[in-house]
Amino acid sequence: LMKKVMFASVFAMGLAACGGGGGGAKAALVESCLADGGSDEKTCTCMADMAVDKLDPKLVNIIVEATKAEDEDAYMMSKMSELEPAEMTQFMTVMMGAATECGMEM
Repeated sequence: LMKKVMFASVFAMGLAACGGGGGGAKAALVESCLADGGSDEKTCTCMADMAVDKLDPKLVNIIVEATKAEDEDAYMMSKMSELEPAEMTQFMTVMMGAATECGMEM
C-alpha cells in the first residue's frame, strides 16, 4: 500500500512540477504513471490533474524530480523525511483523495 501511495504521489507531483501545471508537467507525470503499469491512461491523467491543481509547487517539484531519479522510492522517502508536518499532511491528504477519486488500485 505504501509503495502505491508513494508512486501515486511521485506521479502526481512529477506532473505538476514539469512546467507548473502546463502540458509538459502533466505529460511527464502521465508517462511515469503509465510506465509503472498499474493504472490506465484515464486514471493516470486524473491523478496528474489532481496533483497539479491541489499540491504546493514545492511538493510537485519533489514528485517531478523523483520520476527522474534512478531509485524513485528511495528519493521520495528521503525527500518526504525533510518535509514539515503540514506539508506531509497536505501531500498525503491530496494524494489519498486523488487515488480514491481517480479510482487508482491500492
